[in-house]
Amino acid sequence: MGDGPGPSALKDMYGTVCVVTGANSGIGKETAKELARLGARVVMVCRDEARGREAREEIQAAAFQAAPSHGDTVDLHLADLAVQEEVYALGETLRADYERLDVLVNNAGVFLEEREETVDGIEATFAINHLAPFLLTHLVLPRLQETAGRAGEARVVTVSSEAHRGYSIDFDDINAEESYSPLQAHGQSKLANILFTHELARRLRDEGVLVNAVHPGMVNTNIWRGSGWFSRLARLFAWLYKRPEEGAQSVVYLAASPEVEKTGQYFNETEIVNPSPEAYDEKAAARLWRLSRKMTGLAEEGEGAESS
Repeated sequence: MGDGPGPSALKDMYGTVCVVTGANSGIGKETAKELARLGARVVMVCRDEARGREAREEIQAAAFQAAPSHGDTVDLHLADLAVQEEVYALGETLRADYERLDVLVNNAGVFLEEREETVDGIEATFAINHLAPFLLTHLVLPRLQETAGRAGEARVVTVSSEAHRGYSIDFDDINAEESYSPLQAHGQSKLANILFTHELARRLRDEGVLVNAVHPGMVNTNIWRGSGWFSRLARLFAWLYKRPEEGAQSVVYLAASPEVEKTGQYFNETEIVNPSPEAYDEKAAARLWRLSRKMTGLAEEGEGAESS
Protein backbone atom coordinates (compact mmCIF):
# COMPACT_ATOMS: atom_id res chain seq x y z
CA MET A 1 0.00 0.00 0.00
CA GLY A 2 2.96 2.29 -0.31
CA ASP A 3 4.37 4.16 2.70
CA GLY A 4 2.80 3.55 6.08
CA PRO A 5 1.78 0.39 7.87
CA GLY A 6 2.79 -2.53 5.66
CA PRO A 7 1.44 -6.08 5.51
CA SER A 8 3.71 -7.16 8.38
CA ALA A 9 1.81 -4.78 10.66
CA LEU A 10 -1.57 -6.20 9.68
CA LYS A 11 -3.41 -9.36 10.59
CA ASP A 12 -4.06 -12.26 8.24
CA MET A 13 -7.76 -11.67 7.54
CA TYR A 14 -8.43 -15.07 6.01
CA GLY A 15 -11.85 -16.32 7.08
CA THR A 16 -13.11 -12.90 8.15
CA VAL A 17 -15.99 -10.96 6.60
CA CYS A 18 -15.52 -7.22 6.09
CA VAL A 19 -18.23 -4.82 4.89
CA VAL A 20 -17.10 -1.57 3.24
CA THR A 21 -19.59 1.13 2.23
CA GLY A 22 -18.88 3.40 -0.71
CA ALA A 23 -16.55 0.71 -2.05
CA ASN A 24 -16.63 1.49 -5.76
CA SER A 25 -14.20 4.43 -5.67
CA GLY A 26 -11.71 6.39 -3.60
CA ILE A 27 -10.82 5.33 -0.09
CA GLY A 28 -13.58 2.74 -0.01
CA LYS A 29 -12.33 0.89 -3.07
CA GLU A 30 -8.72 0.94 -1.90
CA THR A 31 -9.75 -0.24 1.58
CA ALA A 32 -11.76 -3.09 0.08
CA LYS A 33 -8.86 -3.99 -2.19
CA GLU A 34 -6.34 -4.20 0.65
CA LEU A 35 -8.66 -6.19 2.92
CA ALA A 36 -9.23 -8.61 0.04
CA ARG A 37 -5.46 -8.91 -0.45
CA LEU A 38 -5.19 -9.76 3.25
CA GLY A 39 -7.58 -12.67 2.71
CA ALA A 40 -10.91 -11.28 3.91
CA ARG A 41 -14.22 -11.91 2.22
CA VAL A 42 -15.03 -8.34 1.29
CA VAL A 43 -18.62 -7.18 1.02
CA MET A 44 -18.81 -4.07 -1.13
CA VAL A 45 -21.76 -1.72 -0.63
CA CYS A 46 -22.29 0.55 -3.63
CA ARG A 47 -25.07 2.67 -5.06
CA ASP A 48 -24.31 2.32 -8.76
CA GLU A 49 -24.38 -1.24 -10.15
CA ALA A 50 -22.17 -0.65 -13.19
CA ARG A 51 -19.43 1.13 -11.24
CA GLY A 52 -19.78 -1.41 -8.46
CA ARG A 53 -19.28 -4.35 -10.82
CA GLU A 54 -16.28 -2.69 -12.43
CA ALA A 55 -14.68 -2.04 -9.04
CA ARG A 56 -15.48 -5.58 -7.89
CA GLU A 57 -13.54 -7.03 -10.83
CA GLU A 58 -10.56 -4.83 -9.99
CA ILE A 59 -10.65 -5.75 -6.30
CA GLN A 60 -11.09 -9.46 -7.03
CA ALA A 61 -8.13 -9.37 -9.43
CA ALA A 62 -5.96 -7.76 -6.75
CA ALA A 63 -6.99 -10.43 -4.24
CA PHE A 64 -6.24 -13.24 -6.71
CA GLN A 65 -2.87 -11.71 -7.53
CA ALA A 66 -1.99 -11.58 -3.84
CA ALA A 67 -3.02 -15.21 -3.31
CA PRO A 68 -4.71 -17.33 -5.99
CA SER A 69 -6.22 -19.44 -3.21
CA HIS A 70 -8.45 -16.52 -2.24
CA GLY A 71 -10.76 -17.43 -5.12
CA ASP A 72 -14.09 -15.62 -5.42
CA THR A 73 -13.98 -13.54 -2.26
CA VAL A 74 -15.57 -10.21 -3.18
CA ASP A 75 -19.32 -9.68 -2.99
CA LEU A 76 -21.32 -6.71 -4.24
CA HIS A 77 -24.49 -5.39 -2.58
CA LEU A 78 -26.39 -2.41 -3.93
CA ALA A 79 -27.95 0.24 -1.71
CA ASP A 80 -28.52 3.97 -1.81
CA LEU A 81 -27.54 4.96 1.72
CA ALA A 82 -29.56 8.17 1.38
CA VAL A 83 -32.72 6.05 1.42
CA GLN A 84 -33.47 4.51 4.80
CA GLU A 85 -35.68 1.80 3.29
CA GLU A 86 -32.66 0.61 1.30
CA VAL A 87 -30.42 0.71 4.39
CA TYR A 88 -32.95 -1.44 6.25
CA ALA A 89 -33.06 -3.90 3.33
CA LEU A 90 -29.25 -3.97 3.22
CA GLY A 91 -29.02 -4.70 6.93
CA GLU A 92 -31.51 -7.54 6.61
CA THR A 93 -29.60 -9.00 3.66
CA LEU A 94 -26.25 -8.82 5.42
CA ARG A 95 -27.65 -10.56 8.51
CA ALA A 96 -29.22 -13.26 6.35
CA ASP A 97 -26.28 -13.86 4.01
CA TYR A 98 -23.36 -13.87 6.44
CA GLU A 99 -23.02 -15.94 9.60
CA ARG A 100 -20.23 -13.69 10.81
CA LEU A 101 -19.23 -10.04 10.45
CA ASP A 102 -15.76 -9.10 11.62
CA VAL A 103 -15.39 -5.55 10.33
CA LEU A 104 -17.82 -2.84 9.28
CA VAL A 105 -16.19 0.13 7.57
CA ASN A 106 -18.56 3.11 7.41
CA ASN A 107 -16.80 4.96 4.63
CA ALA A 108 -19.44 6.41 2.30
CA GLY A 109 -19.88 10.15 2.59
CA VAL A 110 -20.69 13.34 0.72
CA PHE A 111 -19.89 17.03 0.70
CA LEU A 112 -22.81 18.99 -0.71
CA GLU A 113 -22.46 22.64 -1.60
CA GLU A 114 -26.22 23.13 -1.90
CA ARG A 115 -28.83 21.87 0.51
CA GLU A 116 -30.53 18.69 -0.66
CA GLU A 117 -33.22 16.55 0.95
CA THR A 118 -33.46 12.78 0.83
CA VAL A 119 -36.68 10.93 0.01
CA ASP A 120 -37.11 10.65 3.78
CA GLY A 121 -37.22 14.45 4.06
CA ILE A 122 -33.84 14.73 5.80
CA GLU A 123 -30.99 17.08 4.92
CA ALA A 124 -28.77 14.87 2.78
CA THR A 125 -25.35 15.52 4.33
CA PHE A 126 -26.59 14.54 7.79
CA ALA A 127 -28.58 11.63 6.36
CA ILE A 128 -25.73 10.08 4.39
CA ASN A 129 -22.72 10.95 6.56
CA HIS A 130 -24.26 10.19 9.96
CA LEU A 131 -27.70 8.59 9.94
CA ALA A 132 -26.82 5.95 7.34
CA PRO A 133 -23.80 4.57 9.25
CA PHE A 134 -25.71 4.92 12.53
CA LEU A 135 -28.59 2.85 11.15
CA LEU A 136 -26.51 0.26 9.30
CA THR A 137 -24.31 -0.31 12.35
CA HIS A 138 -27.39 -0.93 14.49
CA LEU A 139 -28.87 -3.32 11.95
CA VAL A 140 -25.75 -5.52 11.72
CA LEU A 141 -24.77 -5.15 15.37
CA PRO A 142 -26.11 -8.62 16.30
CA ARG A 143 -23.67 -10.18 13.81
CA LEU A 144 -20.80 -8.07 15.09
CA GLN A 145 -21.57 -9.09 18.67
CA GLU A 146 -21.91 -12.76 17.78
CA THR A 147 -18.62 -12.68 15.90
CA ALA A 148 -16.87 -10.96 18.78
CA GLY A 149 -18.25 -13.63 21.12
CA ARG A 150 -16.90 -16.46 18.94
CA ALA A 151 -13.71 -14.94 17.52
CA GLY A 152 -12.87 -12.63 20.42
CA GLU A 153 -13.19 -9.42 18.46
CA ALA A 154 -15.10 -7.44 15.83
CA ARG A 155 -14.55 -3.89 14.66
CA VAL A 156 -16.49 -0.84 13.50
CA VAL A 157 -14.44 1.80 11.68
CA THR A 158 -16.13 5.07 10.78
CA VAL A 159 -14.42 7.56 8.50
CA SER A 160 -14.66 10.99 10.09
CA SER A 161 -12.56 14.10 9.45
CA GLU A 162 -10.56 16.86 11.06
CA ALA A 163 -13.28 19.05 9.53
CA HIS A 164 -15.31 18.34 12.69
CA ARG A 165 -13.23 20.86 14.64
CA GLY A 166 -14.94 24.13 15.39
CA TYR A 167 -18.47 22.81 14.95
CA SER A 168 -21.24 21.58 17.22
CA ILE A 169 -24.49 19.75 16.63
CA ASP A 170 -27.24 22.24 15.80
CA PHE A 171 -30.09 20.40 17.48
CA ASP A 172 -32.42 23.36 16.89
CA ASP A 173 -31.97 23.17 13.11
CA ILE A 174 -30.72 19.64 12.49
CA ASN A 175 -32.36 19.63 9.06
CA ALA A 176 -30.74 22.94 8.06
CA GLU A 177 -34.12 24.38 7.14
CA GLU A 178 -33.39 27.83 8.54
CA SER A 179 -29.95 28.15 6.98
CA TYR A 180 -27.48 25.93 5.16
CA SER A 181 -23.71 26.14 5.05
CA PRO A 182 -21.83 23.29 3.34
CA LEU A 183 -18.92 23.60 5.77
CA GLN A 184 -21.25 23.58 8.80
CA ALA A 185 -23.25 20.64 7.45
CA HIS A 186 -20.13 18.61 6.70
CA GLY A 187 -18.35 19.52 9.94
CA GLN A 188 -21.46 18.72 11.99
CA SER A 189 -21.83 15.32 10.31
CA LYS A 190 -18.18 14.46 10.96
CA LEU A 191 -18.56 15.50 14.61
CA ALA A 192 -21.65 13.27 14.74
CA ASN A 193 -19.47 10.37 13.56
CA ILE A 194 -17.19 10.82 16.56
CA LEU A 195 -20.00 11.33 19.08
CA PHE A 196 -21.60 8.15 17.74
CA THR A 197 -18.28 6.33 18.02
CA HIS A 198 -17.85 7.41 21.64
CA GLU A 199 -21.41 6.48 22.63
CA LEU A 200 -21.42 3.12 20.85
CA ALA A 201 -18.02 2.24 22.31
CA ARG A 202 -19.33 3.05 25.78
CA ARG A 203 -22.34 0.81 25.30
CA LEU A 204 -20.27 -2.08 23.91
CA ARG A 205 -17.27 -1.70 26.19
CA ASP A 206 -17.27 -5.29 27.47
CA GLU A 207 -18.48 -7.05 24.33
CA GLY A 208 -15.31 -7.25 22.27
CA VAL A 209 -16.49 -4.87 19.54
CA LEU A 210 -13.85 -2.20 18.94
CA VAL A 211 -15.45 1.03 17.70
CA ASN A 212 -13.14 3.74 16.38
CA ALA A 213 -13.21 6.76 14.06
CA VAL A 214 -10.49 7.98 11.74
CA HIS A 215 -9.45 11.03 9.77
CA PRO A 216 -7.60 9.52 6.77
CA GLY A 217 -5.97 12.80 5.78
CA MET A 218 -6.86 15.10 2.90
CA VAL A 219 -7.51 12.69 0.07
CA ASN A 220 -8.32 13.33 -3.58
CA THR A 221 -11.66 11.50 -3.91
CA ASN A 222 -15.07 11.93 -5.50
CA ILE A 223 -16.35 13.66 -2.36
CA TRP A 224 -15.12 16.90 -3.93
CA ARG A 225 -17.19 16.43 -7.09
CA GLY A 226 -19.46 19.28 -8.04
CA SER A 227 -19.32 22.63 -9.81
CA GLY A 228 -19.48 25.09 -6.91
CA TRP A 229 -16.70 27.30 -5.65
CA PHE A 230 -15.53 24.88 -2.95
CA SER A 231 -15.28 21.95 -5.35
CA ARG A 232 -13.37 24.09 -7.85
CA LEU A 233 -11.01 25.22 -5.11
CA ALA A 234 -10.54 21.65 -3.89
CA ARG A 235 -9.73 20.45 -7.39
CA LEU A 236 -7.28 23.32 -7.86
CA PHE A 237 -5.27 22.10 -4.88
CA ALA A 238 -5.84 18.40 -5.51
CA TRP A 239 -2.13 17.92 -6.16
CA LEU A 240 -1.55 18.53 -2.44
CA TYR A 241 -3.87 15.72 -1.40
CA LYS A 242 -3.12 12.08 -0.78
CA ARG A 243 -3.96 9.45 -3.34
CA PRO A 244 -6.89 7.22 -2.32
CA GLU A 245 -4.57 4.26 -1.72
CA GLU A 246 -2.60 6.39 0.73
CA GLY A 247 -5.76 7.57 2.48
CA ALA A 248 -6.97 3.98 2.79
CA GLN A 249 -3.90 2.97 4.80
CA SER A 250 -5.26 4.40 8.04
CA VAL A 251 -8.69 2.83 7.51
CA VAL A 252 -7.13 -0.59 6.88
CA TYR A 253 -4.93 -0.06 9.93
CA LEU A 254 -7.98 0.37 12.15
CA ALA A 255 -9.67 -2.61 10.49
CA ALA A 256 -6.77 -5.05 10.56
CA SER A 257 -3.89 -4.01 12.80
CA PRO A 258 -3.25 -6.01 15.98
CA GLU A 259 -1.91 -2.76 17.45
CA VAL A 260 -5.45 -1.36 17.65
CA GLU A 261 -6.61 -2.65 21.01
CA LYS A 262 -8.68 0.21 22.45
CA THR A 263 -12.21 1.31 21.64
CA GLY A 264 -13.81 4.73 21.40
CA GLN A 265 -10.70 6.37 19.95
CA TYR A 266 -10.25 9.01 17.27
CA PHE A 267 -7.30 8.58 14.94
CA ASN A 268 -5.61 11.15 12.74
CA GLU A 269 -4.31 8.69 10.16
CA THR A 270 -2.66 6.03 12.36
CA GLU A 271 -2.10 8.16 15.46
CA ILE A 272 -4.56 8.41 18.35
CA VAL A 273 -5.35 12.08 18.91
CA ASN A 274 -7.88 14.07 20.88
CA PRO A 275 -10.83 15.29 18.83
CA SER A 276 -12.45 18.64 19.57
CA PRO A 277 -13.88 19.35 23.04
CA GLU A 278 -17.38 19.11 21.54
CA ALA A 279 -16.68 15.46 20.70
CA TYR A 280 -16.41 14.67 24.43
CA ASP A 281 -19.81 16.16 25.30
CA GLU A 282 -21.59 13.14 26.79
CA LYS A 283 -24.93 14.92 26.98
CA ALA A 284 -24.72 15.84 23.30
CA ALA A 285 -23.73 12.25 22.45
CA ALA A 286 -26.72 10.85 24.34
CA ARG A 287 -29.06 13.42 22.81
CA LEU A 288 -27.74 12.69 19.31
CA TRP A 289 -28.18 8.96 19.94
CA ARG A 290 -31.83 9.40 20.89
CA LEU A 291 -32.49 11.78 18.00
CA SER A 292 -30.78 9.46 15.51
CA ARG A 293 -32.87 6.49 16.65
CA LYS A 294 -36.01 8.57 16.19
CA MET A 295 -34.95 9.87 12.77
CA THR A 296 -34.12 6.36 11.54
CA GLY A 297 -37.28 4.74 12.90
CA LEU A 298 -35.50 2.38 15.26
CA ALA A 299 -37.48 1.07 18.21
CA GLU A 300 -37.31 3.05 21.43
CA GLU A 301 -34.60 1.83 23.80
CA GLY A 302 -35.64 -1.47 25.32
CA GLU A 303 -38.44 -2.12 22.84
CA GLY A 304 -36.81 -4.67 20.60
CA ALA A 305 -33.81 -6.51 19.31
CA GLU A 306 -32.45 -3.39 17.62
CA SER A 307 -31.75 -1.76 20.99
CA SER A 308 -28.23 -1.46 22.21
